[in-house]
Formats: sequence, structure tokens, C-alpha cells
Amino acid sequence: KQWYQRRVRGAESRMPRQNVTFSALGAFFAFAGFFGVNMGVTNSFTYDGVNAMGRIAVNTMLSGTFSALVSVGATLWKERTMDPYSAVNGLMAGLVGSSAGCATMNPEGALVTGCLCGLLYFGISCLLFSFKIDDVADSSAIHIAGGVVGTITAALFTTQALYKIAISDSGDEGTPCGAFYSCNDLGWRQLVANLAFLLVVTAWSLLAGLALFVPLRIMSILRVDKTIENVGMDFFAATSAEMAFRSQKSKL
Repeated sequence: KQWYQRRVRGAESRMPRQNVTFSALGAFFAFAGFFGVNMGVTNSFTYDGVNAMGRIAVNTMLSGTFSALVSVGATLWKERTMDPYSAVNGLMAGLVGSSAGCATMNPEGALVTGCLCGLLYFGISCLLFSFKIDDVADSSAIHIAGGVVGTITAALFTTQALYKIAISDSGDEGTPCGAFYSCNDLGWRQLVANLAFLLVVTAWSLLAGLALFVPLRIMSILRVDKTIENVGMDFFAATSAEMAFRSQKSKL
């Protein structure tokens, strides 16, 4: 999934991707894995636990698929083409976003989560491209979109009843819910707490990233040589490996 930039006749465009089949296959493997990850947190085979697993599976499916549909639709609207990679990456963004509230929200919340994930992923991907930031797998757009949307929608659509089942909470007082539900104003407090959490994580990630990559840039070891970059990393690596093999073969 090469999302590098090149200039063609003065216009910026994305480089062609490498292998749609393998990319889609990897995404479907991850899709199946997310069911195990999200459902595995239940840790219970009681009546409530089994019901929770079914709800988690439905919410995971809805969030991922609707995110893929929205991403494909947005790409079709902007670029006038059907891009399979927008479906693959949109699917991954929706799966990431489903993880926060899949056990505590109803299916309609998961549907909204997926739509917002696909839309935000598309926007972030276009924003990175406009800033000439290369992201080989578009993974930053995927995880930023999924993480932000999932954290916010979990604080909006969580129901008090499902929250009790998810964490085995038998009490009524102090049990939070989403801001769209009534539970003694605890929903709005939960939303504020989740937004504060997003700010802290963003600040930490930004500072840690600057501490790591700024010194690498100063030491000029953050990027490969421009010649290699122009030729292409894959071609250069394959050519170097072939030349090394022939050199060793000639010595035998």
C-alpha cells in the first residue's frame, strides 16, 4: 500500500499500490482477529456474558463495515474512482474505533461510530497527503481516526445497563453512561473525562515522537539517500540482494 507522493507534470499524485490481493487478505485476517480481541474481554460464559459476546460481535461488524463503506464513498466522491485500498483502510479504522465501546453500546452506536471513523480516516489521509507526509500503510490516519472517534462515541452511546454487564457492576449509584443517556449527569462527566484522556494521549504521543525523530533528523539518519528514494526502496533492496548473491556465487 504505497501512499508516497510523486510529481507528474507538475501535479501531485499517489504512487500505485503494490498488491491489492495481499492487502485485502491481511485486512480480513485482522478483521477476524478483532472479533477475538473484542469478544475475549468478556471473560465470562454466563447468560449475560454470552449475550455480551453476541452484542460485541455485532457492534464490531457494524463499525468496521460501515467505516469501509463511508471511506469508499468519500473516495469515490473526491477522486471519481473506486479504490479498494480505501475500503481496506476504512475497515481497519472502523475496527479500531469499535474497540472502545463495543461492549457497552447498542448497535446504532456502533453504526454511527463506523461512519464517523470512515469519514475522519478519509479526512486525515487527505490532510497528510496535502502536507506531503509519507505514510506507507496510512496507519497513522487509521489509528488516529479510530482512536479519537471510538473514545468519544463510547462516552456518548454507552448505556448504564450494558456498562454494568460489561464490568460486572451490580450497583446503581456512580455507574456511568453515555452523554446521550440520563444517569445523574454522569454521562457528561464521562465525556469530559474521555476528552481529557484524548488530550493527554495526544500530548504524550507528540512529545515522545518529537523526542525520538527530531534528533534522528538532525543526525540525517531519518531518511534514506535521495538516490535510493528516487529509484525506489523495493527495487534497490532487490537489486542489492541479487548483486550480493551473484558475488557470493562467483566466489564458489
